Amino acid sequence: MSANRRRKLYLTSALVPVVFLLAGSAGGMAWFHFGNPNDTCASCHEMAGTHSAWAGSSHSSLHCRNCHGGSLTLDAHALRAHVNRVVQHFRRAPDQPIHLTEGELLTVHDACRKCHPQSFADWQSSRHSASYARIFLDPTHNHTEQLAPDCLRCHGMFFNGNIEDLVSPCSTTGPWKLIDSAKASQPAIPCLACHRIHSPSAGFRAAQLYVRREHTSFADDVLPSTPLVRGDQPVGASPDPRQRLCMQCHAPNAFRQVGSADDRTPSGVHEGLSCLDCHTSHSNSAKASCAACHPAISHCGIDVGQMDTSFHASASKHNIHTVACGDCHAGQRPAAK
Repeated sequence: MSANRRRKLYLTSALVPVVFLLAGSAGGMAWFHFGNPNDTCASCHEMAGTHSAWAGSSHSSLHCRNCHGGSLTLDAHALRAHVNRVVQHFRRAPDQPIHLTEGELLTVHDACRKCHPQSFADWQSSRHSASYARIFLDPTHNHTEQLAPDCLRCHGMFFNGNIEDLVSPCSTTGPWKLIDSAKASQPAIPCLACHRIHSPSAGFRAAQLYVRREHTSFADDVLPSTPLVRGDQPVGASPDPRQRLCMQCHAPNAFRQVGSADDRTPSGVHEGLSCLDCHTSHSNSAKASCAACHPAISHCGIDVGQMDTSFHASASKHNIHTVACGDCHAGQRPAAK
């Protein structure tokens, strides 16, 4: 046998297992991409809880790849994530759950747009669509309040790191920059901050808060409700569970004073109302809220939408969330006509 023929034979023999390996890998990838999630995703014990939640959710008619992407992809980031899961399978404790990275979460975030275009468009028009640059590179805020780890509790819930890994410097002097410039346009409050895809259909609640420290979401009806006061008088809050979700970020100061810090709890003439009584879901618009409850002309003879409140003009000293009758009527409630 000639040397050239022996070389070809050796090369062919070496390639056979490689071909079988690639064929097996391709077959396995195709199986995961097209197969029933009960036989694919659920075959990993780490995914058991997540799969069970999905199976009982309103998204159970969708395949996993519709939201998480499939295994048949040329996306280097997705392929790296898939390989990393296999590696982590052999390195982590068997009962430790799998968590999405922020990059993987943004893939899910984009998938939301495909099925919920109107809700996504409403979210984009709201302040909740703020980017990392908009939140963390605001000179007015950063000059008056130092950036701290707690900022990530509401702005950057899914960021994999601490505040020092996101912004530099963490001081009130500046100038500030993002450590990773690619994060500048990324949303700091994506869909999954307030929603959970794997929510049970029975008694389904769309609003669920993602808690950064716990790496999981909690339904609004199990979130704590903070008792608020105005001065030393208790303020009644709406029983609407969604109000509790809003209050986790729009929270009062340590003294629980209504309207303090970033609290927006309705009080005064609007005490007891829910945020969603005035604000449209996703867009957060309150443009038509007055007309929903009030006649065009009040008993004062003034269009309520034109009264001196922050609803009419943001510079008004009468915050629409806390305005009381006495704020405009010399400290007295006007007599009914």
